[in-house]
Amino acid sequence: MMTIKSWIASLLAVCAVASVAIAHDDDGKIRDRQKPYRGPGWREVDGKKNDGSVAGSFDSNGIQLRSWLPLASLSAASTSGNSCWGYISPAGREYGIIGTSDGTAFVEITNPGAAALKAFITGPTSLWRDVRVYGQYCYAASEGGSGIQVMDMTQLDATNTVTLVNTILAPTTTTAASHTLAIDTVSGYLYRAGGGANGLRIYDIHTNPAVPTYVGAWSPIYVHECQVVTYTTGPYAGKQIAFCCGGSNSGNVNSGLYVVDVTNKAAPVQLSYTTYPGAKFCHQGWLDADSRYFYINDELDEGATVTVTTTIVMDCTSLTAPIFVGTFNNGNTAIGHNCFVKGTKLYEANYRSGFRVFDLSVSKTNPPETAYFDTYPGSDSAQFNGLWNVWPFFPSGNVIGSDLERGFFVWTVAPPLATFAVAAPPAYSLPAGGTTVVATITPAAGQTMDTGSGTMTVTWGTNSVTSALVSLGNNQYRGTFPAVPCGTTLSYKFGISNTLGQPAIDTTSRSALSAVGEAVIASTEFEAADGWVGSVVGDTAVAGQWVRADPVGTSAQPEDDHSPVGTICWITGNGPVGGAVGTADIDGGTTTLLSPAFNLVGLDNPTIECWYWYSNNQGAAPGLDTMPVEISADNGTTWVQMALISTNNPSWTKATWRVRDYITPTATVRVRFVARDLDAGSVVEAGVDDFKITNVDCIPDIVGDLNGDGIVNASDLSILLNAWGGVGPADLNGDGHVDATDLAIMMNGWTG
Repeated sequence: MMTIKSWIASLLAVCAVASVAIAHDDDGKIRDRQKPYRGPGWREVDGKKNDGSVAGSFDSNGIQLRSWLPLASLSAASTSGNSCWGYISPAGREYGIIGTSDGTAFVEITNPGAAALKAFITGPTSLWRDVRVYGQYCYAASEGGSGIQVMDMTQLDATNTVTLVNTILAPTTTTAASHTLAIDTVSGYLYRAGGGANGLRIYDIHTNPAVPTYVGAWSPIYVHECQVVTYTTGPYAGKQIAFCCGGSNSGNVNSGLYVVDVTNKAAPVQLSYTTYPGAKFCHQGWLDADSRYFYINDELDEGATVTVTTTIVMDCTSLTAPIFVGTFNNGNTAIGHNCFVKGTKLYEANYRSGFRVFDLSVSKTNPPETAYFDTYPGSDSAQFNGLWNVWPFFPSGNVIGSDLERGFFVWTVAPPLATFAVAAPPAYSLPAGGTTVVATITPAAGQTMDTGSGTMTVTWGTNSVTSALVSLGNNQYRGTFPAVPCGTTLSYKFGISNTLGQPAIDTTSRSALSAVGEAVIASTEFEAADGWVGSVVGDTAVAGQWVRADPVGTSAQPEDDHSPVGTICWITGNGPVGGAVGTADIDGGTTTLLSPAFNLVGLDNPTIECWYWYSNNQGAAPGLDTMPVEISADNGTTWVQMALISTNNPSWTKATWRVRDYITPTATVRVRFVARDLDAGSVVEAGVDDFKITNVDCIPDIVGDLNGDGIVNASDLSILLNAWGGVGPADLNGDGHVDATDLAIMMNGWTG
């Protein structure tokens, strides 16, 4: 019988194992877990039988989808995907190996457009699994424990068979869990990284690949991932070097790059530790082809210390003193996860923004993004969903990817199958629908388009409508806009497939306004005051009041106004050239920029547009102040807040507000910007420029309605007859004089 004491001990042991399974900063994957995609996949060999529109649902540029196998195609029990690797058999056949929640899948991609599952080996259940290849053996390990699974792939070509030949638990004094694996294929050693608080556990696999032999460890820190290489030239020739991403306290403290000499497995030597600005969790990295630059993805910096997907660059010319040389980004907001270098290209798997390619031949420290394929439609937010890994090292040039929710992908990085152009994009689309646009879709060399497969997708807000294009011949296609609420800005893209069913994706962002037309009601670039006032009764600021001036730049204030022509804007205070940042900032209260009254009576959809500057991140109390932007319908007696600007944004930023979202338009509409310093010691600067009010017309003009009352009747006839023989609005056909033709036009629209 189990005693209470032994039962508690058993419970604590179970809890300890459970805590180890998630004791690292990938726990965001648990927090953001989603159900797996359970719809159809796509392979180009199946053509339209597998619905080419499925493939076209992914946004891409310069990358062609060849096959997509959802998780259910790999294992009916799989609920998530994780890492992937590649295998080239002795006969030259190519295979993708992908880890899933319940095991390891082997997919042949020799014909990339006909990817097919060949074998599956069950493993411990885990969200995390990593696989590596040495010769004809595959090694898998996971956070679910069970050590290292050794799988023999020698019969994969002949019989579609993979055999589990061993499971390595040594050393039994450490956890059976692992986070990732690495193999130095030159020296023939395998490295287990992570699992609990472990650093590296090292195994000889060159002596007998089926029976890895434990030979040493290095664990002064937690290692999340590593790359191990044998240097064959230069000052480190003959050395086996591990580039480790990790830190203490499960990687959270002193996170960065640790370079370790692992030549002597019994006594590895740390050569250096280098971190970088804003380090949160140094996750994974890879050397360039010259073994000089090491590229790092920090898994927790996006959304914390940076706002866009950021890649860190280390110069490892000296392994004892690597140098942080900078970062680069693609302007996206997704989390960067894993990256690899092949030749002059850097390939990244960046969770919700998918597969990204950067060109190192242009710059090794600031390469441009040249291609992408987004496996997570609809969101690029900094969350743990989407693409986990890519593997770009196949001789064919094909690339595979593994996705948490969507499974296994095969791609070819190549120019687009077709280009899309619109010679005369409409500025407006009628709210009731029916506006047309003509697109020219030009096939790439050697491509033939399926002229019946063209589509136009129109998106506004959370709404999206896809409709068929009409082929006009000579690569011309006509699309028709749907009904969209008036005043809404819509975007639209085109798509088409070739005769093999491969989708060609339009990457150009085009937009139109749902409206009959648009008129400018008021506009100023503030080169003149135009009725605006820079301080009002009740303001309390003792310094930094609004002034209309050519701004003097500081680290908190712009050097120039926003207008393309002109130099003047409204700014909070203006100190001397070369003055300190706090010389003329707002101090001690509020300061108000007040507009004149605008007559907006009867306007369908008046919209306010302006450019603003706001800086509040310096001083002893940074980030605590705000700037309300308010609107009044009664000449300033009562106010309604349109925005509360609080985020530090020291650059000219465009803002738009739809008036009817806040008030009913009147003849005495006013706007005010209330900049303020309410917290001790903060530096606050604000600016406003290029203010404009426009009105969107939502109702088409009625031909013959000369007095604008919405009907054509005797009153309009009287106006026309009084203008007979002359010119003006009654000249309905625009021929320069009012005559019987205009009368006939009016009679056709007569409503009485």
